Amino acid sequence: MALKSALNLNLATFAEHLGLSPSTVNHWSAPGSSVTPGREAQELLTVALNQAPGEVRNRFWATVGAGADDPAGDSERLDLGGQIRDGAKLSMAMADEAAQLASSDEQLRYLRDELCRIAVAYVHTPLSTVVDDLRDAQKALAAITQTAHRPRSAQEATVLSGVLCLLLAHASQNAGDPKAALQQLRSASTFANVAGSDALRAWTLGSAALMLEWSSRPGEAAARAREGLQYPVSTESRQRLLAIVARSAARAGDAPAARDALARLGDLDPTPATRDEVVDFGGLLSFPVTKLTYYQGGALTLLGDYELAERHSMTAINGYETGPLEDRSYGDEALARLDVTRARLGQGDVTGALAAAEPVLTLDDQLRIRQIDTTIGLLRADALTLAGRRHRDAAELTDRLTGYLTTARQAPRALPSARA
Repeated sequence: MALKSALNLNLATFAEHLGLSPSTVNHWSAPGSSVTPGREAQELLTVALNQAPGEVRNRFWATVGAGADDPAGDSERLDLGGQIRDGAKLSMAMADEAAQLASSDEQLRYLRDELCRIAVAYVHTPLSTVVDDLRDAQKALAAITQTAHRPRSAQEATVLSGVLCLLLAHASQNAGDPKAALQQLRSASTFANVAGSDALRAWTLGSAALMLEWSSRPGEAAARAREGLQYPVSTESRQRLLAIVARSAARAGDAPAARDALARLGDLDPTPATRDEVVDFGGLLSFPVTKLTYYQGGALTLLGDYELAERHSMTAINGYETGPLEDRSYGDEALARLDVTRARLGQGDVTGALAAAEPVLTLDDQLRIRQIDTTIGLLRADALTLAGRRHRDAAELTDRLTGYLTTARQAPRALPSARA
């Protein structure tokens, strides 16, 4: 074990140090063993690490960062759920040590470039690969942040740690682990405050709002996004926050607030060159015009402005279809198609609604995200109502939506939601 090695203790002495039996500790570290420390043992290990001298903690984090505690190496990664949970725990530990951050400029430049690469690749890369890459970057940052450093390097390391946690928060949500996602966001908020970064604060609040919106708490989501608007950030970041307010407020049934946010979006200049230190990473951490149009379509659909909503959503779909492949967010595109489906149902065009939903219903398993399941569940309720009124094609639409939801319960989610 990394802590036993850092303390330079043998098995018996290490067990005595923890107040446990040697046989218990041996179960954790035996080759090929699948036994892991229980909750009480984990707490003992945490206390032992926190009480250890600084040089011991440095050796521990260096060992963890190098992956020495993983005898299987890269060829046998942890399962996705284990990666997500371990990533959340390490982010919280890193955040608690944020004031003592340290690194070299060269290593940080590499990690910044790596996080930019991951943020851009996030949209079209399988989730397991995204998490593997993020965990590698996290281990490297964890090792860097335990060494002596110059203040300038500490600031950069803090911002990078916050950005890393944002990416891991989205990956955790996409993997279906909201608890880990919230832990990542809590850590990102800590890093933002330590770094004094308004851009990081605002983006973290926006990400928290998105997770609240998709957790059936849209009212709280709108409030959280509004909180982010207090910070002086780039126009792109403000567009993101206002778009989240508009859609979340509409989902919560607060039409005046939703329309106010949409009007404020219309008053912003959509083409300024202003940037901030989060938007500069690009990819997932950006808010392009196509994304903005998709959000507007979603908000208008929820408000019942079906004709205008359909136009916005179709424009967004076209933008994703014709834009660069590396920028194509399949999750957003699918959700935009479902907005068109709902808009057409609202206009009484059941046949058109079925046609709009078809590409989503036949979507490859690896391109499906959990938010699609939620949206299709709501659409199915609308379709059932219409089927009961004997609307043409409503029964077929209901059957197709039901079939999708049935298979979705077993289907893996291999791609992240990117920017949903």
